[in-house]
Amino acid sequence: MAHDLLRHLASLRAHGEWADTKLVVAAQQVTGDATAVRRELSHVRGAQEVWLSRIEGRAATIPVWPAYSAVEIERAGAVIDERMRRLFDTLTPESLAQEIAYSNLQGLPFRTELGEILLHLLMHGQYHRGKANVALRDVGAATVGVDYIAWHREFGSSLREV
Repeated sequence: MAHDLLRHLASLRAHGEWADTKLVVAAQQVTGDATAVRRELSHVRGAQEVWLSRIEGRAATIPVWPAYSAVEIERAGAVIDERMRRLFDTLTPESLAQEIAYSNLQGLPFRTELGEILLHLLMHGQYHRGKANVALRDVGAATVGVDYIAWHREFGSSLREV
């Protein structure tokens, strides 16, 4: 069962990386005011970095709500995606049960299993990617098909290798 969870988390991570890339490209092509689009995509990356820093036991290098340009989102994303891939390369079913001690943004201490943190982080990104798509629509731009099922249709046969 834990091996299945690990595989599903890995596929959600790969999907998120794919979706982030597609949305950043869309944000770069907006001719109107893309502030709201960039805000959501910047937050996806900021939250990823904050959670990675907690998992890795280090200080975050960017805030949870950075105000990034599309180019800055892309640059930060490349670094974060690489760190996420390295983290996922080390995961085992047993490591998902490891408790991570951290403080939230208000300084309150918590301990949460790594698997739960990763599931939260991956779902959190989905929520804000959806908001970025709404923001694209609100400025008259085309929305981007970034649903998990679209990714799965394109890459699903390689899930066993994720």
